Amino acid sequence: MPSQNDDAYRPTRQRANTSTFPFNWRRKPENTPSPAPPTISAPLHWDALIEALTPPAVPSLAFARSLATALGALDAHSPPPRLAALQPVLASLCSPDSPPSLQAAGYDILTAYLEGSGSSVITTADRLSCLSLFIGAPWLQELWEARFKALVALVGTGSHTVGMEGQILRMLTGWIERAFGGLTRSDSISHEDRLERQRSVESLTVFLTQLVHKPEFVSRLTEADTTGVLQFWERIVDKSLSVPGEYLNLLSPPGSPYLEPQSTKTASPPKLPLSHRRHHSSTSLTKLSLLKHPADIIVDAYLTYLSKRLVALAPSYLTSILPLLFRALAFYSTPLPRVSLQPSDPHQHGLEKRISGVLGELVSGPYGSSCKILLKRHFFPSAQTTQQVSIQASVGALRTLRISMRQLLEGRLARAYIERGSSVDYSPAGVLSHFDLEPALIERAWGEDESASWDLTRFASVLARAARAWIALEQETTPNVVAAPKEAVLHEIAATVKDVIQAMDERCDNEDVDDEEITAIGQILRELVVYVRTVKMPDGGLIPVSLHRPDGSSPFLVAISTILAQDLKTSPLFLVLPSIILSLADHLPDRDLTQLIATMIERQCLSPTSLPWLDEWCNLLTMPNLFSPTRASTRQHIMDELQSVWEFVKDIPAYRKPLACLVFDVWRRHPAEELEDNSTLAAWNLLADEAVLRIVERHAEDPGTAECETQEGVCEEIVDFLLMIARERQDEDDDAASIRTVESQAASPPGLIPPTNTASTSPILSRMTSDFPGVREKENALPSVMSLLTSLTSGGPSRSQSKPRRSTNDMPPPTEASPAITPPDPSPVSPKSVGAVIALVSVFSQLVFTPLAQSQCSLWHAKNVFKHLIELISDAGCVRARLTVLQFMMRLRVDRDHRLYYTATEYDKDGNIAHLAALINRAEAGPSTVEDLLRDDEIRRARTRVPQERDGRRPSRGRGGPRMEASRSRSRVPGRVLPSVMLRLKPRDPLWSIPEALSLSVAASDVPSEGMTSFDPMNPGHNEAVLPLSMYLSKLVDVIETERDWEILSYVLCHLPTQLANKHLFCGPRSKVVIARLLTSLCSGVTEGSLATKVERWPDGIISRDAQGLAYHTLTVLISHKRCFDNPQQLHHLVEVFLLGLSGHPSTQKCCLHALSLAAFELQPSMAKHLSRVMEKLSQIMSNPAMAVHIIDLLAIVGSQRELYVNFTEGDYKMVFAVALKYLENHNRADGSLSISWALSQHVRIMSYYIVYVWFLAVDLQDRHRHVSYIIRQLLLANSSKDDVDASTEVAFDWLARYTYASADPRPAQSTLDDIVMNPNLQTKGTEPALSEKTWLLGNSVVTIRALARRGWIEVLSRRPSGMTKFLVRAENVPMVPLGDVDPDLVSTSATLMMDREDTGEFKSEEDPTSQFMGNPRLDDVKDALSASAQSSAQSSAHGAPRPDPITGYVWSHSAPSQRRKEVAIDPSYFALQLSPFPDKRPANRGRLIKDKSRLASFFRIFDRMPVIDTHKVGVMYVAPGQQHEAEILRNTHGSPAYTRFLEGLGRLINLRGQVDVYDGGLDPDVDGEYAYAWWDDIGQILFHTATLMPNSDDPNCTSKKAHIGNDYVRIVWNDSGRPYRFDTLATQFQFVNIVIEPHSRGAIAAFSNNLHEHEYFKVTVQRAKGMVEFTPIGDFKLISAANLPMLVRQLSLLSDWFVTVWQSTGEDTRRDEVVTNWRSRLDAIQRFRAQVLAADEEPETDAEDSLTVQQRLRDFSTTF
Repeated sequence: MPSQNDDAYRPTRQRANTSTFPFNWRRKPENTPSPAPPTISAPLHWDALIEALTPPAVPSLAFARSLATALGALDAHSPPPRLAALQPVLASLCSPDSPPSLQAAGYDILTAYLEGSGSSVITTADRLSCLSLFIGAPWLQELWEARFKALVALVGTGSHTVGMEGQILRMLTGWIERAFGGLTRSDSISHEDRLERQRSVESLTVFLTQLVHKPEFVSRLTEADTTGVLQFWERIVDKSLSVPGEYLNLLSPPGSPYLEPQSTKTASPPKLPLSHRRHHSSTSLTKLSLLKHPADIIVDAYLTYLSKRLVALAPSYLTSILPLLFRALAFYSTPLPRVSLQPSDPHQHGLEKRISGVLGELVSGPYGSSCKILLKRHFFPSAQTTQQVSIQASVGALRTLRISMRQLLEGRLARAYIERGSSVDYSPAGVLSHFDLEPALIERAWGEDESASWDLTRFASVLARAARAWIALEQETTPNVVAAPKEAVLHEIAATVKDVIQAMDERCDNEDVDDEEITAIGQILRELVVYVRTVKMPDGGLIPVSLHRPDGSSPFLVAISTILAQDLKTSPLFLVLPSIILSLADHLPDRDLTQLIATMIERQCLSPTSLPWLDEWCNLLTMPNLFSPTRASTRQHIMDELQSVWEFVKDIPAYRKPLACLVFDVWRRHPAEELEDNSTLAAWNLLADEAVLRIVERHAEDPGTAECETQEGVCEEIVDFLLMIARERQDEDDDAASIRTVESQAASPPGLIPPTNTASTSPILSRMTSDFPGVREKENALPSVMSLLTSLTSGGPSRSQSKPRRSTNDMPPPTEASPAITPPDPSPVSPKSVGAVIALVSVFSQLVFTPLAQSQCSLWHAKNVFKHLIELISDAGCVRARLTVLQFMMRLRVDRDHRLYYTATEYDKDGNIAHLAALINRAEAGPSTVEDLLRDDEIRRARTRVPQERDGRRPSRGRGGPRMEASRSRSRVPGRVLPSVMLRLKPRDPLWSIPEALSLSVAASDVPSEGMTSFDPMNPGHNEAVLPLSMYLSKLVDVIETERDWEILSYVLCHLPTQLANKHLFCGPRSKVVIARLLTSLCSGVTEGSLATKVERWPDGIISRDAQGLAYHTLTVLISHKRCFDNPQQLHHLVEVFLLGLSGHPSTQKCCLHALSLAAFELQPSMAKHLSRVMEKLSQIMSNPAMAVHIIDLLAIVGSQRELYVNFTEGDYKMVFAVALKYLENHNRADGSLSISWALSQHVRIMSYYIVYVWFLAVDLQDRHRHVSYIIRQLLLANSSKDDVDASTEVAFDWLARYTYASADPRPAQSTLDDIVMNPNLQTKGTEPALSEKTWLLGNSVVTIRALARRGWIEVLSRRPSGMTKFLVRAENVPMVPLGDVDPDLVSTSATLMMDREDTGEFKSEEDPTSQFMGNPRLDDVKDALSASAQSSAQSSAHGAPRPDPITGYVWSHSAPSQRRKEVAIDPSYFALQLSPFPDKRPANRGRLIKDKSRLASFFRIFDRMPVIDTHKVGVMYVAPGQQHEAEILRNTHGSPAYTRFLEGLGRLINLRGQVDVYDGGLDPDVDGEYAYAWWDDIGQILFHTATLMPNSDDPNCTSKKAHIGNDYVRIVWNDSGRPYRFDTLATQFQFVNIVIEPHSRGAIAAFSNNLHEHEYFKVTVQRAKGMVEFTPIGDFKLISAANLPMLVRQLSLLSDWFVTVWQSTGEDTRRDEVVTNWRSRLDAIQRFRAQVLAADEEPETDAEDSLTVQQRLRDFSTTF
């Protein structure tokens, strides 16, 4: 129609409002009231009304209405007017220019005329002329109904409209379109107008349907008329379906009375306005008074039209009908319920049911084939329509297919159900029992069977192609995004597949599934998942797909997730789903992929039992993002299964080689920069295994090495590939030269310090912790990748590992966790070069540590790989790969047979590596060292002027902080001003820490190689079985000299000492040269300060001096390699370096003190040369209390080696005394505050006195008096804070008085003179040797003088705290021949002659020749007796005395042999001091005579039992090879020759029977054996409870041995077991200190060989109880030669027993109790005795004495003597 007649967009007007009439000539009459018609007394006749209305008369609304009424009132007998008379009136009134009210009146006139008698006289021509009145009329609210009634009356039954059918249909469709046009608008059209338009459309469409249903009418329609009607429906339906489902919500706010609540459409998903959601109750009766959605009106009318006309339409019209139905079905489509036999009430719209019914009739009717063709055609996008229309048509077509398929599937399920029921329900007689079935179920089961036509297999291909077409639609110009409109089509396809799968689930287990159907499902799904792979999130990232938690962002994604989430353990789709799911690996969370892999493993899809197993492996290994951090669990499962399958096929070449080639090919295609974690080691180890197996296979027939260099194969290709990857440079973020600002003088304000990178700002970590991969991160926010990776590698958590708190909105909804999969802990990631290195290590280990080592070819290849590994230490592509090589190399060891092995369990059994790592913050330092107790205080004092770092920590002056050269005093001239800001490289995050989590794959740990050695003494030349370890050591020297990376250098410095301690590892002339080079490099690097100066990126708080501090530990171990240093100057330089280290950090000082203690035994010439400087340095560093115990240990050891201080001067000795005495002053500090523990302070105090005593005895006797005044003064200064001198100082004074003027023993020994003089058989009177006895208290001594019975002889006993002195004196004033005697005193004469002869108590005859004498014998008898005694003694010495055993040496008996094996000199002052009251502070004290002699006996009995020196007891045990338990260790009765030689040097073998002076340690010779080892000097004695010397008796548990050894505080353990000795091996409460001695290299040679071990070294470690600080110079371990081992261990035993005694006395350092020594106990006893005597003999004092009385009392000696 003409556009001017289209009123769809005209503004609306109110009813009967003629004021807006557009023509001026009508406006005035319309604006003013019409003149009242002339009054008519009676109604006018219709003739008069016609005349009044005929133009040119002005039309009157009243006359027009009256005319209509009049015409309607005519009966059949009244002649109607002729139509010609009415034509002018109708033309005037119905003119488009007339007001609507007049037009309506005109149509009413026509209606009345046609419905009345006029219908009988009107002709066809008249009707045709009347039809012209309706042409071009717009739709008006006031007009449409009157006009519509007129048209109905005009058409009538349709029989009189011949020739007008097409025109009528065009007019009706035009009216409908104009009325409907206003309904699609959302502007300000009133609700009344919308309701009228709605009623108009409904009425007109109903009339149109009725009209075309009339046979009389439709029979005259032409093809064009029918086509026009269908095109009308196509236009209007298209327009109605284009109205959004939220149409009604846009028209009126909620609660509008014009909205039909039951017909409100629910909102569709975003961007998918394809379906009309309506509650099922909207199918109630139409309420005309309420608004409806335009589609509801049109679709309902269209369906009604089709129900009337469809049977009469030709099949050619299906091309226009089906698309509309498809679109309508898509518009009203609602979710369909699950395919099941269970009754369900789907929430469907009534129109949806009607549309489905119509389509069902069409596709199953006579034209079903044509409909199916059209159906398939509409699966695809159409280029002739818009995308939205095409989507709707496709969705509807697919829904039609789906509904048909569902009917088919339900029918199958019903039949299967009936068949199952009928097959089991039988009566006992075997007759089919009654089976109740619902009629509906039977109808569904045996309805019309079209299974062949609606089976999925028939549509799989077209559905797959349709999906492909839709996915590719506009993909190049517009990338696929989430919830795109075309997803509705794909969703419907997916839903169809899902229905088929649901029907499968409803089947029984015994029902077979059609393989073609499974194939069809797989074909469709493969195309659908292509879309998932191409779709993008709004931010450009990949769309996540979860099989456990479907994402609701898109219905299609939900459907795909549901389909893919089938239980693959039971689903028949297992044949197709795994590969489809793997194709979506990028989009799936790690959990889902892990579950898939687990199922595939369970169903044996990856093993050779499955035909496509290699294809499956290819799919898995080429999975995208397999090595991303979000795929940890999936990768772990894949690699675990790869390892499992590889172990299965390793011995089957037919399966092994293809799998190995596949892995090799895949690994070669991986980008080198791709990161990996430990799980991928399975693939690297697989390549290593394959390389080894190819070597074995190639040389199976000829194991020689002649052709090794010429032949090449896959094994060389693999090794070359591994080397290429290992060497390929891989840029790590940490390797970038990032610059950091460091404040050099003053800390910046907090606001100026930029925050460090943390995980809360890191998009990398957020992506790693996300459930889904593929989220694109903003590149400008990327932090350091390697900083995150290395934080995973390090042992402890770092500051950058804190995760941001997730907001509540980000939290996923709670879901039930799958119990089948437990995600593993995140593994540290590393570059591929690390994996390549691990593979090379695996190749080497398999060739060396397995039986393959017996082949020379294997050894040749192993040495070749080893050389490559050595080169990789410096040439590897990244620091991690270099570190991995070192991790393997540093764990190589050899046993005593030089056989190579890889240590794992005993890698750091002594804790030395962990200790060194703790010094550089790479391990937790335990509270086992003294300096650890003072660490905080030391750091505070050392860091007072170091600026604060950015992270808030202050590095120490010696540990990383920049050195501050500014003056301490403000008055001084400041030095050069440093720049306020310095630039330095950003420190690397730590790559290693202790304990280490290694990823190495070693064939056998702790198992010696059967072919590879470090040295072959039988063939020192070229030997394939000897590994070139000198090359490796040389490479380490290069690292120490030139390394720039702190991670590498620190690892070498921390691990090298422990490896060098395995002395057999580096043997041979080449290694000797390299070791000498190592010593030179380290010494020069430390002394010149060049060591580690090339390092570019220092960690916070670490500087080059810390690296130099680590080097001292390596230098300490090099002492044991002194045979490698031919030039003595090298050893001198080594001691100089240790001397230099005493100026370093406390940890360096301690190391150097320990090294110097060891050098005191091993490097005596060099030590003696520098000892004076060492002592000077000790006096300078002694202010640090943490070093006190180590300094004391060094002084004690040096004091025991006279060769070291033989050239000491008086000043040197004074420095030693100053150090020891200064520690006494610190202990007696007035404030009572100690910077070290009380137990340690007590130990230092005791050992300080010990140092004074040892070094005082070291001074020559003639020079000792020169040091007395200095020592006494310092002792008094140490007591200056006290009111009186303490007891220990009193003991020291007394001790000095004893040894200043003599070197006599502290206790008298039996002598021949004593035996003769005191022999009761030679007394002249009675049997008592003494005639009289008196005792005096002189100061701190008790002096007893006895007049002996022998004429002129006097015995003087001086009992003092430090010992007892005995003098046998003969007064020469007494003549030998007294008055009246004729014979001289021959006994005295003989005694004088034999006074220098020792009486050892050995080899006495049964009868003493002198026993015959009584009284005063004759001269001849005495001569004969003396001659016989001399001959008897000579014979005993010549024949009876045993020669010393070559192993055990001499056996000492009865008395301490030290008293007979040293030169004794006595100064006259010695005698005077022993009889003086020194150190009594009363100068005029003459002593007090003890008158009450009854007290003396008990005092002497108790006091004489107190030892005059300190005594110690130490257990000694031998652990034979393989022994671990207490009982078997104690039952040993002998040890190795080396152990026996050690005992010989440890002490002297004594005979316990008759022992007088040597401390026996509680041993009973009748129970514990007759012999024991002991050691003594003038200060102390040590008795060694040696288990091998004690008899076992019949007790299998050796209780008697354990009673002694188990109660010892200290035990020496000679460990030849080959295993670490456990601290609690011996179960006892006294578990304090074990001194463990073992070979430096594992093996049994040291245990059983009988050579002299002149060059043998042993490793000594000290095990301490928990809580004990370090108090010995051993550190973690020390290597000592066999010659010096006994002396070192003896010193350690003494130090340890002293400390444990203090530890026990103080309640394990919980009480502040004083430790009382033996000398202190003797002093206390004397003082108590004095107090008792003074209290009993106290004399009353007179008030006043004259001078005479005083003089008399002073001069009356009889009261005192």
